[in-house]
Amino acid sequence: MIVGTNMMSIYNHRLELIKQLLSLKHSVSVATPFSGEEQNLINMGVNCIDVRLETRGKNPFHDLILLKDLINIFKNERPDVVLTFYTKTNIYGGLAARICGIPYIENITGVGSAIANGGLMARLMMTLYSQAVRKAHIVFFQNTQNQSLFHSKNIRMKKVLLLPGSGVSLERFSLVPYPSSDNYNFLFISRVLKEKGIEEFVEAARIIRKEYPQTTFHVIGPYDKEYAEYLMNAEEDGIVKVHGKIFNVGDFIRESHCTVFPSYYAEGMANVLLESAASGRPIITTNLPGCGETVDDGVTGYIVNPRDAYDVAEKIRKFISLSHKEKEAMGLAGRKKMERQFDRRIVVDAYIAEINQILSDSPHPTT
Repeated sequence: MIVGTNMMSIYNHRLELIKQLLSLKHSVSVATPFSGEEQNLINMGVNCIDVRLETRGKNPFHDLILLKDLINIFKNERPDVVLTFYTKTNIYGGLAARICGIPYIENITGVGSAIANGGLMARLMMTLYSQAVRKAHIVFFQNTQNQSLFHSKNIRMKKVLLLPGSGVSLERFSLVPYPSSDNYNFLFISRVLKEKGIEEFVEAARIIRKEYPQTTFHVIGPYDKEYAEYLMNAEEDGIVKVHGKIFNVGDFIRESHCTVFPSYYAEGMANVLLESAASGRPIITTNLPGCGETVDDGVTGYIVNPRDAYDVAEKIRKFISLSHKEKEAMGLAGRKKMERQFDRRIVVDAYIAEINQILSDSPHPTT
């Protein structure tokens, strides 16, 4: 059973693992809030379970309801192994599996701003995390900073392993021809949050479009009410084009020249950067954990200072000044980096090895 906070993320980033498990004749369930993508998994033979969950909610009563719901789901479904992803479902999915006596594997896909910013909430969440991961069969980390954070807090774990993020599907995000047009398309692909660098992206777009009016800056991803007016105003001013939630970002990447992601969020590993680079597109991002690992500065893209819109604009300006051949070569170098370091098969193989070990140690599977 796979437990997560977002069905689209499960479908986009765990699909190859699900397919591999199904090919090995395992039955697979996914427990996460429904958002439309579940029908694709149902058509594949996956049992999908809708879960009540507030991704960014801080109401402890709602979290207790989530814990109770997951305990009930595990008791009803009786999975042999539980796989958890993302902070909230790592904590409460791990606790629920521990309470039910079910082997489980956790994946630290980033710690998020609540933990990264410190304070009382961070201490509370780390306390809960310490209980959730303690009995996990293995804890996968996606970057060394998150792994070091857990060790610095003296959080006990049976076994840990560093993975190259969620990896990237080199088949789904295949190398596509670089656009020949000089009407440049720059992409920001993410859930729209301040910490993801949306304001730096928009301000950089405002600067660049004054100098290069033929450029277009696209904002792709869901956004909350707090950013609706901000994005609407930026679009009305002709600064960006806002597309909202898009199922197939590959269509946009194919027509793009560069992906710009000035995030200072506590990422695990930024999937949008992996997907863009795998498609042969240069990337511009910060050197913070979860982003900096994905780019070789000056070779596959550029590094920018966090919270610095002027530096973002400067690197975009520098990118535009490159010849078409140089831009294309930068994208090709990014593709090769993904093939060497971030192939999703590395991640899938690691999961299959640990699942096989759990099943071999269990003489009487529950399903």
